[in-house]
Formats: sequence, structure tokens, C-alpha cells
Amino acid sequence: MSAPFARSSASIATPPRIHDTRRERLPRGARPRRDVAPTSWAKSESANPTTTKTTRLPAPTVHPASVPTRAHLIRGGAASSAAASSGESSPLGVHALVWTGGWSAADANDACARTAAAGYDIIEIPLLNPRAVDVEMTRNALGTHGLRVATSLGLSFDADVSSDDASCVARGNALLDEALDVSVGIGATHMCGILYSALGKYPRRATSRGYRNAVAAIKRLAKRAAERSDVALGLEVVNRYETNLLNTATQAMAFLNDVDEPNVVIHLDTYHMNIEERSLEAAVLECGDRLGYVHVGESDRGALGSGNVDFDSLFRGLARVHYRGPITFESFSGDVVSPDLSDVLCIWRNPWGFEQRDELASDARSFVLGMMDKHGLR
Repeated sequence: MSAPFARSSASIATPPRIHDTRRERLPRGARPRRDVAPTSWAKSESANPTTTKTTRLPAPTVHPASVPTRAHLIRGGAASSAAASSGESSPLGVHALVWTGGWSAADANDACARTAAAGYDIIEIPLLNPRAVDVEMTRNALGTHGLRVATSLGLSFDADVSSDDASCVARGNALLDEALDVSVGIGATHMCGILYSALGKYPRRATSRGYRNAVAAIKRLAKRAAERSDVALGLEVVNRYETNLLNTATQAMAFLNDVDEPNVVIHLDTYHMNIEERSLEAAVLECGDRLGYVHVGESDRGALGSGNVDFDSLFRGLARVHYRGPITFESFSGDVVSPDLSDVLCIWRNPWGFEQRDELASDARSFVLGMMDKHGLR
């Protein structure tokens, strides 16, 4: 990242247990109490959103796939039925911003060491500034610790491929190309995030021209990616305050159909789904075998299981579509993330402290594995 890291990386040590920065952990399967009344905008979408029953939709058609092992990482849903029948389960990842706000050699090696020590398979590296990532150094760090890698980014308003301004679109395309070059160079399986618009609050709806520009940009990028590697492009569906284009799984499916490239998949994130989707399970079923990447994040960006995200609903859906793609833990704290990126991500408070990173990540992995076991995903 271009901004300096707020704190220098420290050697791996046994961290203190997390107590004061998160709510009491609930027994697995229990739902937290909801004492806060739903907000007015939630009421406009559902008469009683806190008690709405999950709609059990028909399971999507599953088409048998004859794909190599790496391909089941690219498209994680029904197309991974071969992987499911062979007993393979989803690889688990953690976002690098759990560990560090920078990507110097020291930061990279520390983050990779902590990722491996916590038992994860994948580290997700942010590429908001692709030029700040040293490809050779990163490959060495990944290889030393035996990790796979994914990348992610969001565009800025002056490099927005969903803009009506051709020069702005061109800058966005150039940034996406730089990010793809780095992703291919470090051996990423996925390049995910808000690749189709700026990351931020828009003052109005997307225009028809802006939508067409975004579709064209992703289609162009997908063709370029396919010519160079088997990296998949994951379009992250985020809440209305971070884009005006893809806020729901339904919108993402329509966009994907317009792009019509096989190496473009949907990237769902529970933090955003908890705001925009009426049912996490139904959203997963909507995507079916087009779902290729999943972020698990809590409603307050803190410890998994401490907020109000309905993870049972998510994992029921993943089981029904036979999902075997990556599941990556994402959590942010201003104690780690650099000040400029904290502003972009609206991190106005710290759900956990710098010295609590190791326990946070370890607990998240245990939580996800517990959900996978509960719903027959491994």
C-alpha cells in the first residue's frame, strides 16, 4: 500500500485473549439477542426483517464437471461437484489486512508466517496500489510459508470504469491491468473486489452508459486474464454505501450474464449480505455455480459469531450448491489498517486490538470449520 503502516510488524508471539473488544461468544448455533429495533430503511424492504423466515428456494441445477483441482478454486459452486465427490473441501483464507496495513518485505513475511501458523491455506493481498507490491518478494514469501494467494481491490472515483467519462474509464482500465499483472505475477487464483466501479458512496444511481462501460471493462479484463493465466475475476457484491451497481446477488447475476465470460464469478461477502439480502441462503442459491469466492465477515467487522450475521443461513446455502471455492475471513481494525485506507473503508472504531490478531484469526478459522462440519461441507 502507498501509505506507511501504522505500526511495524512484530514477531509471532502468544497474544492475550480477547475480552474487552468484543461481545461474549455464544454457543455454536445460538443466535445473538437483537435488542435494537430495525432501522427505517430496513422496514421499507420488509415489514419485520428480524423475523422474516428464510425462503427455501429450489436448488440450482448441478452440472457435473470434469475440471482439474485448481479449477474448483475458480468456480466454487456446482461446477465443483467433482471436487465434492472426491472429498475435497473449501480452502480457507484470511485477508492480509488482519495482519498488516503495508506490504514491505517485513510486513509480507510476517503476514504470511501468521497466516500459515493460524492454519489457513490462502492469504488475500489488497492491490489498491498494485505498484506497491513487489512481485518477486511476494512470491518468495508465499513459497516460504506454503500459501496460495488471492488479490482484491476497489477502484477510486477518478479511475471508475462505471463512469460516463471516457478518460475516467481509461484510468480505471489501466489500474485493473496493473492489478491483473501483479495477480498473475504472484500466482493468484482469484482477483476479487469492486472491479466494476469505485469503492465509495455515490450520490445517485448508475447511468445506463455507466453500466455498459462497466460491463465492457470487465469483459475486456476477463479476455486479457484468460489469455495470460487461469486467474478468475471475482465481482464482489457490496452494500449500497460502497457502490451503486452491484448490491445484491440478483444484480450480480444479471451483470455476469451481460459480461458473459467463463472466468468471471460472483464474490459474496456476509458483511454486505447482512445489509442488503433478505436471506443469505437464498442469495447463495441465486448465484449457484456462478459463486466463486466468499468473504466471511461479522456485522461489526469483528470476531465471527459475535454479531448478528446469520452464518447458518450462509452455510446451508453453500452446502446446497456444493460450494468448494475459497472461504476467506475478512476483518478490519484501525489498529492495523493505515489511516488513509481506514477512511476509505469507514473504519471509525477498533473492534479488536493489534495484539489480538492471532487469536482473532485462529478463532475465525475454528468458527468456519465448525460451520462447515455442521452443514456437511467437509
